[in-house]
Amino acid sequence: MQLLRRGNIIYFEFNGFYIELIDSEDLNDIVNIYNSNELFLKVHIGKESITRNWVCGELDIMQNEGFYSCKVVQKKSNKIVGLIDFKVDKETYLSLLMIDNNFRGQGIGIIVYELFEMYIKSCNSTSIRIDVVTNYDKHVLDFWLKNGFKIIENITLNWNEKVLPAVVMKKDL
Repeated sequence: MQLLRRGNIIYFEFNGFYIELIDSEDLNDIVNIYNSNELFLKVHIGKESITRNWVCGELDIMQNEGFYSCKVVQKKSNKIVGLIDFKVDKETYLSLLMIDNNFRGQGIGIIVYELFEMYIKSCNSTSIRIDVVTNYDKHVLDFWLKNGFKIIENITLNWNEKVLPAVVMKKDL
């Protein structure tokens, strides 16, 4: 893994992908990634699609809460193929890892997760927490279990005025 900083911009790369902060030029691609994940939108947000204004609002909320909102770029095509939101601390909180639905099933999620884990280890995090909605897609819960996470407790999340059943999952590093 190569970890770089360009001013205040976090940039890290591994295995043909790089992750860096989302900027205003990326907004249309980020909208498209969200909109490619129709089931996510219906379950998590209660919408068929989202807009550029919605993404801007979400990015502002995440930034105000201390999260990094990053794009996942495939180096060979220079195409944004996913996004990841996280807050680095002793226990890093991973809020979202989403791959464009058109790129699913190619192993990109695991590559991005491995890159993310290497990065947060370099930041001296000792564990990762993620909250996973349980009435969404069984493959999502299975993905995190296969990557070493353990279910800690059942919770409810209130996101975008929707109450969702979820589990807290943690992984020690």
